[in-house]
Amino acid sequence: MMEYEYYNSYNSKPSVMSTASRIPPEIFINICQYLPPIDLISLARVSKQFHGYLCSTDSFTTKEIWKNSRITFLPFVQMPPPEGMTELQYVKFISERGCQFCGKPRIRKIYWAFLVRCCKKCLEDRTIRLDQIRYHLFSQNSVPDDIDIVSGLTFITGSAGSGPEKIKHRPSNLYWIQDVHKAYNEFNELSLKDRQDWIIKKREEGRSKMEEVIKRELENENEYWSKTMENSRKRNDRVITIDNLIRKETNEFGFPRFKMSVVNKCLTYNKAMGSTSTSPFTKRAWIGFRNKLIPEYLQMSTLLRLQRQEIERNLAIDVAIQTRQMDIIKLIFELLRPEIDHLQSRQRQNSNQSMDDIDMERNSSSSSESNSDSDDSNYNLIKRMECNEIFESSLIKFLPWCPSFRNPPFMNQDPRILWDDEFLMNVLVPQLREEAQYLKDHPAPIETVRGAFLYGGLRNKRIFKCKLCHHYDNNLNPPKHYSFYEIRLHLAKSNHKVRMINDDLMIEVVPSQINTTCNAQIFPRNKPDLFFAAGFNCNLICNLLS
Repeated sequence: MMEYEYYNSYNSKPSVMSTASRIPPEIFINICQYLPPIDLISLARVSKQFHGYLCSTDSFTTKEIWKNSRITFLPFVQMPPPEGMTELQYVKFISERGCQFCGKPRIRKIYWAFLVRCCKKCLEDRTIRLDQIRYHLFSQNSVPDDIDIVSGLTFITGSAGSGPEKIKHRPSNLYWIQDVHKAYNEFNELSLKDRQDWIIKKREEGRSKMEEVIKRELENENEYWSKTMENSRKRNDRVITIDNLIRKETNEFGFPRFKMSVVNKCLTYNKAMGSTSTSPFTKRAWIGFRNKLIPEYLQMSTLLRLQRQEIERNLAIDVAIQTRQMDIIKLIFELLRPEIDHLQSRQRQNSNQSMDDIDMERNSSSSSESNSDSDDSNYNLIKRMECNEIFESSLIKFLPWCPSFRNPPFMNQDPRILWDDEFLMNVLVPQLREEAQYLKDHPAPIETVRGAFLYGGLRNKRIFKCKLCHHYDNNLNPPKHYSFYEIRLHLAKSNHKVRMINDDLMIEVVPSQINTTCNAQIFPRNKPDLFFAAGFNCNLICNLLS
């Protein structure tokens, strides 16, 4: 803020005058038109001059400033102030926090029937139940109609109340004690003939006041649910941000640093996921969170590895082999980047556009040019990730036929020994990707199992025959043909009871059936069967363990 110096007539020392104090009132009023209530409250505390502008009780302009600010920036507080409350008092009453009696902070509950903002303890101390009024306030010699004086008072319904006779879990009408005393004193000052008319009048006033209270409570309830939904959205955005940052964090090899299966067991992660904070997750917060997560993640990884090694020490050879294959599958699916699939799907959609759409895009405005630049950056992103040896989703279907997947390189030739992350990241995954890419670029003949399944689109055709079945008589027992899924089921569940299916040694393709066969009648129904139908043997682990 600019400052100017001027000389005081009483001494030669320069004084400092803020430019803000020299703002004309009309300009100050125009500035206030664009400020929310909380900023107006802060501005009123800056100086006596600003306080005089904003806190005048007689100025119509001041009233309009607070009213316009409330209507503009508090969309759920559109009702005018209650009787006896100015716009300034109304806005401060709604915007400020804390109990008005004991000063307990962060209290925002407003009881519109009593026009107070207080905590539950102060409410209990200052309210009284309807059934307690006669015994605690009125004399035993009062006329029977004395109790009717409260019919003109506003109330709330609850189980609170003061005194040792408070009955818990018993809903009742609660009245403000001061209001009851005031009404009772006013009632006693009337003559006997005026009391009935007074009660009728108060009853009508009470009905009108309660209608207003209900409207204000509904307005407040709408604000509560709106803020609840907004806070829920903010917490959800915070969770998504944390999760994305964890997944994007890479190690020195360019691979994801964290495995989500291990991260989910870390206390730091679960605490962050369950946080009620609605603040955005900043870069500074991420640095602190990561510094806490890394040592806990390493400790959890070591613990889980030791537990697994102890459990799998006595596994059978075939079970251990399939367990290691399942570890490969899990790792590769963790390495897959969701954004790659999203960007690739967008490119496929763009490539399928009609020529008319392409011409329209070429003739569009500069906004479309920016979109084109974005697509180029997306394409470059995919290329960079592919160069970083990320195992693309398009290579997954070739994985069961990769030599290093069928016969993995085990530590000390023992499949029961777990691989370490460095070996998986630096050796095995790049090797599998290279083999899968080779299979993709060099299609096998359609007469082979791999060629019929991967390149011929014949996985659901009954062109496969079991090599393990006995020889048959062409006249009496014609050969039985299966789809790829059916032949694998036959090998695993028939009398063969194969524990490790080798497609080349156990399955034969019948070329004569390629053009005449019909679609298969048996299809996979669940996720393990889908993996089994794709050529993976890992879902046999459950059967082998049992």
